[in-house]
Amino acid sequence: MRHISFLIVVSLFLSVLLSAGCTDISNSDRYNDYNLTLSYDGNEKNLTLSDLENLPSFAGNGYLISTVGIRYGPLMGRGVPLTEVVKIMNGINESSRLYFYGSDGYLWVLDYDQIHGKEFITFDENLTELKDQNITPVLMYEQDGKQITEEDGGPVRLALLTEKNGIITEGSGWVKWISRIELH
Repeated sequence: MRHISFLIVVSLFLSVLLSAGCTDISNSDRYNDYNLTLSYDGNEKNLTLSDLENLPSFAGNGYLISTVGIRYGPLMGRGVPLTEVVKIMNGINESSRLYFYGSDGYLWVLDYDQIHGKEFITFDENLTELKDQNITPVLMYEQDGKQITEEDGGPVRLALLTEKNGIITEGSGWVKWISRIELH
C-alpha cells in the first residue's frame, strides 16, 4: 500500500510540475497570433508581427511624460516608421489622418505633419519646451533590445523616437496595444 501511495504522490508531483511548465507563455508565444489591421481606401490588410519586423525600421531614443507627470524612459526603441506604413496604405496627402486604435479602446489621431514627425510638443529633461525637434513616429515592436512586453504596450505600440538623447514627448501619443490603423 505504501508503494502505491508513493507512486500516486510522485505522479501528482510530476503532473503539477509539467503542467506548470506548460502555462509559462513567453512573449514570443503570446504574440504569434498578433494581427494589425490596416484600413484604407475601402481595403483592409492584415500584418503580423513578423511582417512588421521585416519592413524597414528606425532605432532611436524614446522618453515620455504622462498626463499626470510620470516619466517613462529614457529607452531605446525600434520599429517601423509611419512613413513606411502609409506606403502600404497607398500613400497619403496633406488632408490625410491616421487613426490608431489600441485593443483597450484608446484612440489617437495623427495628421499629415505628425506622421512625418513634425508639430510634436517636446521637452528637455528640465521640462523646458523645445522647438523643432526631429521626431520619428514608429510602430515600435522592440524596447531596449527586447520584444516589448504586454505591460509596456506590446507587442506593438505607437512611439515617438528621436536620434537625440533626453528629448521628452507627451505620453498621450504613445498608444499601447495597437490593433488597427485607419487612413482617413
